[in-house]
Amino acid sequence: MTPGEARWFELPVSRWSDHVAAANLQVRARSTRRELVLAAARRFATQGYHLTTLAQIVADGGRTKGALFFHFESKAALGRAVVDETLASWDDIAERIAARDLDPLRALLVVYDAQIARLMHDPVVQGGVRVLREDPGLQTDRHKWVEVWRAESEVLLERARAAGLLIEGADPAATSATLLSTIVGHHLLAEAQPDGPTVWERMSATWLGLLPTIAAGSWLGRWVTSGWTERPGPDGDAYARARRPAG
Repeated sequence: MTPGEARWFELPVSRWSDHVAAANLQVRARSTRRELVLAAARRFATQGYHLTTLAQIVADGGRTKGALFFHFESKAALGRAVVDETLASWDDIAERIAARDLDPLRALLVVYDAQIARLMHDPVVQGGVRVLREDPGLQTDRHKWVEVWRAESEVLLERARAAGLLIEGADPAATSATLLSTIVGHHLLAEAQPDGPTVWERMSATWLGLLPTIAAGSWLGRWVTSGWTERPGPDGDAYARARRPAG
């Protein structure tokens, strides 16, 4: 591993991406809005969207009902805001990964690591995913969440094939569909078996088995010596710090 590639797999941590929604707000009002979104997301993640009340969110966020209704007209609007932040903060991360100018297979690994880390540790994403599951009015957004992930994977795999990084016969469309099904399964298993391997550990093992079946030998050789297999897992505290609604 050369010094220049030592941190290619570093995780980009989520950050607030509500710039449009909060554009006309003063610093204090923006902080209040974010505190309410965060409190709602945490409740939705642990208790479920339908069982969560606005009174609980107000209490958790340390705000008043007046403050809540200044920003959100209903629980549905608050749930919508959590989902919007979930989707927008991923767009921000995807742009930051693209800016690293990695080869397509390395970029694919970072994309999956970043998504998994968010599912494990970003409270907004955890709440947003729960809302997407439970609110029938957000079916279009749930489809977008899944389809964007699959499509990004296929694009990167197509670029890898064009660059000669895949073995002959590797199918980007089939591989991207398989990857998505695999991560969904890992996520469900990790939730059902909290004392078992984490979704991060499960997917890391999947890559060790999958990449030798699709990647060219020259790429595999560089990957094995790049330090990826010893990369640190996601730092939950970093996601908590990033979601502190300071303004």
